[in-house]
Amino acid sequence: MTAAPFSTYSTCQSSGCGAPYTAVNGRLVLQPPPLGQWSRRRRAVYAQAQGRKSQGRKKAVDQGPASITAPLKVQVQEQLTPVEKLSMAPFWSTFCGTSNGAWQGVQAAFSPVTGNPEPVTIGKDGEPALDVRTITFETRVVEDDEDKVLRRTMHATSASALQAQAASATAKDQSKGEANPDVAWDVEHIASDEHGLVIFDGGAYSRGPAAIFDDDENSDSGQDEALEADKERLERQLSLEPSTSEGASSEADEEESLASQPDVGGDAVLKSQRTWLVEQCLAWGGEQRLRLRLTLAFLPGEEELEVEVLRIAMLRENWQCLAEDESPSCVADPSEILPELSAAPRPGPAQMAGPWKVFDVTAVPVPDEAAIGDDPKTLLMYFSNETQQDWRPGKREPDEAGGAFWLPGNVLLELHMIPPTSRGSDGDAEEGMELQAQGRGLCISFSWLINDKTLIGLQREYDADGNLLEVRSRTAILGNWAGGRM
Repeated sequence: MTAAPFSTYSTCQSSGCGAPYTAVNGRLVLQPPPLGQWSRRRRAVYAQAQGRKSQGRKKAVDQGPASITAPLKVQVQEQLTPVEKLSMAPFWSTFCGTSNGAWQGVQAAFSPVTGNPEPVTIGKDGEPALDVRTITFETRVVEDDEDKVLRRTMHATSASALQAQAASATAKDQSKGEANPDVAWDVEHIASDEHGLVIFDGGAYSRGPAAIFDDDENSDSGQDEALEADKERLERQLSLEPSTSEGASSEADEEESLASQPDVGGDAVLKSQRTWLVEQCLAWGGEQRLRLRLTLAFLPGEEELEVEVLRIAMLRENWQCLAEDESPSCVADPSEILPELSAAPRPGPAQMAGPWKVFDVTAVPVPDEAAIGDDPKTLLMYFSNETQQDWRPGKREPDEAGGAFWLPGNVLLELHMIPPTSRGSDGDAEEGMELQAQGRGLCISFSWLINDKTLIGLQREYDADGNLLEVRSRTAILGNWAGGRM
């Protein structure tokens, strides 16, 4: 709709500029207002338009980028290198050496409905806190046939409180020679043979179920006592009460240990529902990492998985020192304090749009033909390939299911349903043909924009039956690259 001209009858009448028409040779001729009034009126209208435009820009700045959108649209433009099998899979010992040490971090949680930060604890002032400080010690432990990473974590509402807590934890009782038992540790194990665990070079890893609806991975799920215990543990995980309570008892440490077991909901009506904690860890440079802990509820559907996001938690960490050194000087170094994660800048779809050169390392579970016994086992085969891709902001389509969470810290979390692809019996990881008749599976994509032109990510993909298809570790460079030249 266009604005009415300045020389309309109502405008001149209301402003006192006189009749808009003048009789010339017996005809009515349009007579504009005097030049001065015309100019003043034009300036006033222009000023009003500029004011509205300025307010619109200010409102757009205040709102910032959208928190939740449709997933990105990705199109492969060119296959730069063929799919090749890696001669050697990542070594567990190398992974343990990379993770070993003390990691100082900051943790936040985000709403699965709005994408906005959610309180994770109550501070000393009684007000909800959006961020908590953490220190995590990771060491490799080999006992008999078990080979695992032992992870112990402390939480506090501030860096100074974390440092004081660490000092208390390392204070030795002269008579007993034991650590102070009043300090709570959250204890967790990552076993080398954990079902669904996939590791990559550099310290990145992905944890989650190998089969979402396989009761063998949760043999006690049919017992009422185990269901109630799982339900109670899940509720505590969602509220973060034990993780952020600085005076929590250490007796609950073993109970709170995270293993590759499902946190099964206690709703008796939804017998087939499974609730899982999926963890994705991205590492950069050996001294920075970003961990996503995603709580998802799954229901089997007729044509695809039914998925509900229950909670999104994220932890940004920096390496501080060797794990053997638990002195307070190693914890909460003032020069290494990370900024609050909840207030960190969010990326936007415009930052991701454009051509990307993408290098993928894909882990594909395949049957272990050398396994002895009736218990089927799988091996992970690793493949690499390089492609030129075009990324564009996604649009809501009628048959599209999923969304993209643009999270603080330049993080993008995407969950979307994808059609399965045919693969060779030997796990050749070729793209193959889409098999629409078999229903759509779920892809969980976690990406970290390191800088304006560098992105790292992990993608965990399940089929419509809830079985793990593959896990990809990704490094992407923005630009029209081909064969190493731009």
